[in-house]
Amino acid sequence: MKSEDYSKSFTTIAPYYDSLMSFIDYPSWVSYIETILRLNRIQGKIILDLACGTGVCLELWWKKEYEVIGLDMSISMLHVCKNRFSNRINNGICLINGDMRKFALAKKLPIITCLYDSLNYLITEEDLLKCFQSVYEALEDNGIFIFDMNTEFCLRFEWGNNTFHRHDENIHSIWTNSFNPINSISSLKITINIKKDGNIKTIKEFHKERGYSLVTIADILSDAGFTFSFYRHLTFESAHEQDLRIMGIAKK
Repeated sequence: MKSEDYSKSFTTIAPYYDSLMSFIDYPSWVSYIETILRLNRIQGKIILDLACGTGVCLELWWKKEYEVIGLDMSISMLHVCKNRFSNRINNGICLINGDMRKFALAKKLPIITCLYDSLNYLITEEDLLKCFQSVYEALEDNGIFIFDMNTEFCLRFEWGNNTFHRHDENIHSIWTNSFNPINSISSLKITINIKKDGNIKTIKEFHKERGYSLVTIADILSDAGFTFSFYRHLTFESAHEQDLRIMGIAKK
């Protein structure tokens, strides 16, 4: 699948991202993570969200009186995130334009998250290891890293070589997937048609995600120094390779 005439991921899509993701129950994700924090007796109230995007979860945490830090490589997504918080930046809110593979903070943190298959965008094991190592170094002792990932099974069979159409408010989107079984990479072309004032604006973006086996993720987490558990998405049932999405809980 060629990416000519398609913008880089999370650039032109940024102003429309929240509309496209309107089906996601973010409050349930945050509640699930709160349960994890209680079960692991995490007392700190400061959280770093890697690949924070437009900041929906950051805002939910902030409203729960957490000090929040958002890091994202996309200036466009961070711009939307900053607008979400309006004049509240620096009031318990910090946004960083950075790379989750190589970041460092002034102080160690108790909680780091990375949600909605953002880690799948790291398409080499070396990059995934760099991210896990940076997270490990940024956590305080007994700190926790909570993340989710799409499984290889999801990318191979659920997304596969399929095209999906979605309608969200005034947006019609076309999601064309192509899975490469050799490298377990799913290539996605997103075409978005936005109706406004009788006109149609079209934008196109190209995305790539890699599916990793649970064994591979486990090996890389171990190499980074973590102890960890994998669960089926938003449950505390053990994860399996045939799940579509898994949750990871890694402790320093």
